[in-house]
Amino acid sequence: MRLLLLAAVAATTILAQEPIPGRSGRDSTAGEVVPPDTVFVFSSPRPLIAATPGGQRSTVWGLQILFSQSGFGAGFFVSHALTEQLALFADIGASGARNSSEIETMYDPITGRLLVPGKINRLFIFPMTVGVQHRLFSESLGETMRPFAIGGFGPTLVVSTPYEYEFFQSWSYARGYVRFGAFVGVGTFIGPPSRGEAALQVRYYYIPFGGAGLESIRGQPIKDFGGIFLTFAVGFN
Repeated sequence: MRLLLLAAVAATTILAQEPIPGRSGRDSTAGEVVPPDTVFVFSSPRPLIAATPGGQRSTVWGLQILFSQSGFGAGFFVSHALTEQLALFADIGASGARNSSEIETMYDPITGRLLVPGKINRLFIFPMTVGVQHRLFSESLGETMRPFAIGGFGPTLVVSTPYEYEFFQSWSYARGYVRFGAFVGVGTFIGPPSRGEAALQVRYYYIPFGGAGLESIRGQPIKDFGGIFLTFAVGFN
């Protein structure tokens, strides 16, 4: 009799408990309200994806080293990105200019200088250009290899100094000429985007002097101060 009484009390207690939605073997009724699961709901305080893919910076400035058949030079540039593929730039450079056959083979016993036979002028160019740079194959290549095409135009200052004077003294007799020119080229950024970017370019400049040209070697005037330039640039934001 006592066992029957205990069994009846246990059954009444089990039937009186409220079923937990989702835990019982039956589906929730139409009137039940199932609380939402909020464990994984959150709001990020900042964008999860950077607004500028690949670390593209809007404005970059930097220095350039120029190599050509006339020697080497240096320059300064600044660029501004309009989109991930397109940027505007401005740069200025300085380089020597000469005939490809200039070799110092004559010794002057009075001054102790090695001289280039027939040379009458030292020539220098200072190209100032503005233009556009367009990134190539951005959809198929990664960030470590970012080739681009580049082109620009602008004035070039051509300076001549008489060869008969010592280098620094000759600048007292310098003469300047302004000529307009343009260039096209291709290049690539080296390595992934970072605080400092490096780029290697090959440019072809066209800088016609006009008229009879300008002599570096007597009887061999230079009529085009352009040519192929290899440019190495390092930029910073």
